[in-house]
Formats: sequence, structure tokens, C-alpha cells
Amino acid sequence: MLNAETPRLKFALYGAHSSLGNALLCELLSHQHEAVALVDDLNSMTVRPGLRTKTGDLFDAVSVSQSVAGMDAVICLYDSPSIPTASGEAAAHQPQGFYQAVDALLSGMPKVGVERLLLVSDFTARGDEAEVVAALQRLAAHPSAWTLIDTPTAGEDLSIEDFAELSGLAPDDRRVQLRRIAAGLVDELEHPQHLHEQIRLRL
Repeated sequence: MLNAETPRLKFALYGAHSSLGNALLCELLSHQHEAVALVDDLNSMTVRPGLRTKTGDLFDAVSVSQSVAGMDAVICLYDSPSIPTASGEAAAHQPQGFYQAVDALLSGMPKVGVERLLLVSDFTARGDEAEVVAALQRLAAHPSAWTLIDTPTAGEDLSIEDFAELSGLAPDDRRVQLRRIAAGLVDELEHPQHLHEQIRLRL
């Protein structure tokens, strides 16, 4: 519940269609924040109070800046199966890897004055990949207020409704675990404790 010390904030979310994305949307809305899901199809999510959709290409800096303008922070669930990208001719000529995503975020966000970034991926599984190493080196040298979250984000089988009522569920239920991770992400957004650091959240 939002209190007098926690202002209502606006967050842009890449990867909203994933199970973790839906848990995070549920958590953000329960804290009375505004969530903007960046998607390919504006009709792919149900409209509800506090939630709206915008189109956006994660791999293009201009698109990033247009999509996140006016936001207090950007959350990128990179491993989500439905990360928004360019389509058609533009997609054929555009690299769409982890480095390109990080570069587009770090180039696009400052153009519209957005500094806070939560970058979420399974870094334990992919941390040795050359493009991930290069991207993290680029990130380490950037002055933006970033935090890396090492946690799995894959899967699209759970909706916002699945996370709305968790009473009576066992602690090891996947819905409870994902909502707990989502709560950790929102807490870091509301009360930053790990700027320029990597933290690990596991199911």
C-alpha cells in the first residue's frame, strides 16, 4: 500500500507479457504506481486502472527515448519471450542481441532525462557470453542509476489475474515465488539500495 512517504511513480516495462512481467505489473499496481507496458501490439494487454500500453523497439535508441519519455524508471526483463522489436524491413537490418538492447537503453534514456534502470536477466546462466560481458562493461562505465537483477524471467504462462489473490497458496508455489521477486524489484525502485550493483533473486 502506498503511503505518504512513497510517491506515485511511473515505470516503463519491457517484457510485460512474461510471467514475471505480469507479477511485476500486479505488484506495481497494488502499490498504486503507473505502469506502462512497452509492447508490439497495443491490444495485447487488457486495459485497467494504472496500466497503459505503448509501442517500442528495445533495440533502437530513438524508439527507446520516445517510449520512456516522462517515466521515472525503466525496467527491462530481457529474457522475456515477447520483447518488443522492430518489424518488417527495419528488423532485417537491425541487430537484436543483449549488447544492442543495453546500448539502446543507455543511449535513449538520457535523451529524455530518464536515469533509473533495472536490467533483469539470468546473468548466472549467460554471464560468460561475449556480448553480455561487453554490454556490462558498457553499463559499468555509464553514469545512469542502474541496477542489475540476476533472476530467471522466461515463461508466459501466468497472467496478472494469476497473481491477484495468493492467500492459501504454499510458499513454494511459483506464483508466490514470482510475486516475491516482483516485490523485491518494486522495493528497489521505491527505495534504491543497490545502485551500480548486481543483486540476485531466485525462485
